[in-house]
Amino acid sequence: MSNHAISETSPPRTFLLQRRSVSVGDSPLQSAADDDDSETFAATNSTENYNQYITKCDDDGYICAPLPHCNNRPTAKTCWIMTSSPPAFPVSFSRRSISMSVDNSKTRRARSAFAPSPKSNFGPKATLKKIQNNDQLIVIQDPSSQRLHWISPPNNILIIRKPGPQTMLEFRQLIVKLLKRRLNVYIELSEHMHLPFAQDAELKEHAERCLAFDHENDIAKIDLIVCLGGDGTLLHASSIFQRSCPPVLSFSMGSLGFLTPFDFKHHDKIINEVISGNVAVLLRTRLKCSIVKDGLKKKSSSEASFRSLSPEEVSKDEKHKHAQRDEKISHLALNEVVIDRGPNSYLSNLDLYINDRFITKVQGDGLIVSTPTGSTAYAMAAGSSMVHPNVPAMVICPICPHSLSFRPIVVPAGIELKVKVSEDTRLTAWLSVDGRNRHELQQQDSVRITTSVYPVPSICRFDQLGDWFESLADILHWNLRKTQLSLDYNHSSEDYQHDETEDKQDPSSSPKLE
Repeated sequence: MSNHAISETSPPRTFLLQRRSVSVGDSPLQSAADDDDSETFAATNSTENYNQYITKCDDDGYICAPLPHCNNRPTAKTCWIMTSSPPAFPVSFSRRSISMSVDNSKTRRARSAFAPSPKSNFGPKATLKKIQNNDQLIVIQDPSSQRLHWISPPNNILIIRKPGPQTMLEFRQLIVKLLKRRLNVYIELSEHMHLPFAQDAELKEHAERCLAFDHENDIAKIDLIVCLGGDGTLLHASSIFQRSCPPVLSFSMGSLGFLTPFDFKHHDKIINEVISGNVAVLLRTRLKCSIVKDGLKKKSSSEASFRSLSPEEVSKDEKHKHAQRDEKISHLALNEVVIDRGPNSYLSNLDLYINDRFITKVQGDGLIVSTPTGSTAYAMAAGSSMVHPNVPAMVICPICPHSLSFRPIVVPAGIELKVKVSEDTRLTAWLSVDGRNRHELQQQDSVRITTSVYPVPSICRFDQLGDWFESLADILHWNLRKTQLSLDYNHSSEDYQHDETEDKQDPSSSPKLE
């Protein structure tokens, strides 16, 4: 791409351009602008026209810059970026990168969600030891380049909706549209039993492809999950797929909607984009939580010594206890794993280990181990920092600790945490995974937590960064305050003069003393 210079007669102008990826399911005006690859922004365009063009709004209120609209392949456009001093240079925008025709010595590194790879030489003689075993070498794809690709066209769609009558109309509408596209639609058994197949002609016509979802036999058949509801609906979908999870398309129809970026009124275009592929995907990491019932062995031996049991009864009781102890109890958590005191009135007493190394003792109401996705949920309410879902980390946050210095911490995602119910605790502890799957933990029972290899691929509206900051601003109202006035603005004197003018114009408004 050759450099272009602006004519010396053209006055210098400054454009304030905020880069924004095109959203999935844009308005027709935006789609038409994106599909025209020959359109460019010339240097002769006025600032007013340009700013009006880049701030066109969709019907749902989102501001979309005229960046390329990807259907089946990445596209690129050329537009002009103006500075206060010439020359200006054309920039090629694409969904994956920005390339500029400037001197190589002045180019910046590619925009990446990860930090640049650090140099391995430190001073004149120090360096990192080279890896001899390839198994120790970890290669992670940059999150900004993670896009959905179908190996073959999706055919089986699972629709999960929020319970209640408020989502029933959209639920039926979506089922009919997908069935007319000759796709197999799976719905949960309770929903399938209440759909009026006999009275509804459209449902009756395609009833053979509207199937009841079997949680045991149909897990491997699902190609795409569509959620109609709020964040709890997405958590329910995550709990169903405890291993590999299909891509999830979430429509916001709940009370909060931090994890559901799409509006249902644009569902036709959104579903077309998703089925055609090449949309941005955010891999939301999950935690693998395994419960180790070490406390049963101690409890069974103490009970056998306390009760006068025959040898056969003791042997039978021991086998039953060991069978319960050897049974593996594990869950995948999208938000958090919580170990707390439950209904007990005493403090919980927990021992925290990292990679089998004792770290500290937790004395308080409990402990939250959260994913980056869950850092904006219970952990945020307990005082933890908010972590972007692309950050490979786990958040350890105490619940009302009886210590002024116990602050939340963020640890690497690859470590293994062990939370053990202390031997000198007064009562039992309770475990919950994403607010469900409650388990009672006896003394010496432990919970092992690490990052799972099965994330939840959530389809993005804009991109991995844009969706998160949109939710922070619109849902949580992050950093919302009135703007501080400048020192030149004399607020008090102007208000005083304004009040005096009103009193002179309307003397009857002043109170009269009798």
